[in-house]
Amino acid sequence: MSKIGLSIVIPMYNAESWITPTVHHLLSALDKSNFKAEIIIVDDGSTDSSVQEAKSITAPKGVVLNLIEQENKGRYLARKVGVTRSAYDNILFIDSRVYAGEDSLRYLSEQLKGDQDQIWNGHVNIDKEGNIFARFWDAIVCIAWRRYFKNPRTTSYGINEFDYYPKGTGFFYVAKYRLQAAMDDFELKTNDIKFSSDDTLLIRYMIERQDIHLSPDFSCLYNNRSTFKGFLQHAYNRGQFFVDGFLRPGTRFFYPLILVLLGSLLAFIAVIVDPSLLIIVLAGVGLFVPVLFFGAIILGIRIADAFALAILGIPFAVVYGAGLWRGVLRVPGNYWSR
Repeated sequence: MSKIGLSIVIPMYNAESWITPTVHHLLSALDKSNFKAEIIIVDDGSTDSSVQEAKSITAPKGVVLNLIEQENKGRYLARKVGVTRSAYDNILFIDSRVYAGEDSLRYLSEQLKGDQDQIWNGHVNIDKEGNIFARFWDAIVCIAWRRYFKNPRTTSYGINEFDYYPKGTGFFYVAKYRLQAAMDDFELKTNDIKFSSDDTLLIRYMIERQDIHLSPDFSCLYNNRSTFKGFLQHAYNRGQFFVDGFLRPGTRFFYPLILVLLGSLLAFIAVIVDPSLLIIVLAGVGLFVPVLFFGAIILGIRIADAFALAILGIPFAVVYGAGLWRGVLRVPGNYWSR
């Protein structure tokens, strides 16, 4: 049986602790699959020893491993360089903190027999062991995409279900020609390439043309940030990305996002005009914690994860909100005509 050509693109930024195990898990998964593969690591201006670590990795016979270095331009442009330099017609994106499931690529190669023009979004498991920040994000993900996570199974979804199912390019397969068309469209619609949602906008373009497949059998393990500083930075960035992906008429979160932005603005103005209103704001914050905890429990979130959501909810809301407003300030005047 002839093997399927697969170009695997890994954008890397300050991943000295992750890149070696990420590639080793990938190689182990490739060994069980029917892929002939190349691995393209694109370093996006790392300031640690990521490049030296990547250079020390030895690929087995039959797997080509390339390292490309560039100045810091953001994840999207790092990926684009990898796609441009790829040798095969099929692309797998995997991030540098993501471990491919042992049987994930075997499963994918079996699904692609006879039809490689499919789109597969990875089922992402989060390593939560001893990491309250990982538990927080897992709770957020399971609540936001509960239509899938309340009963994970092999399924597919189209544009009408796009905002109700998990999606992301951290572990993602697509034919190169489809990806390149999506990239061309993304560059026309994004507000700021370095701080844009290259997950949401890229995938939205693709799903308008073809359904996306999702399965626990095509899975990976995501290694979340484990420090408070890293958690806050991630929250701030995700706020910016969320605006770029969903502050667009027709999306599920468009009107809720408008309400959040207006509400936060009015609250800020009210406190500036009458500082005594700060007491009411703080009282509301005090109620926020138990509401988060018990609300999460009602939605089926595990107690430890609901606790993490409640404890970290307030600092997250503040920093994520700041990211939302930073994203809004990036929006150009012609945004609404797109």
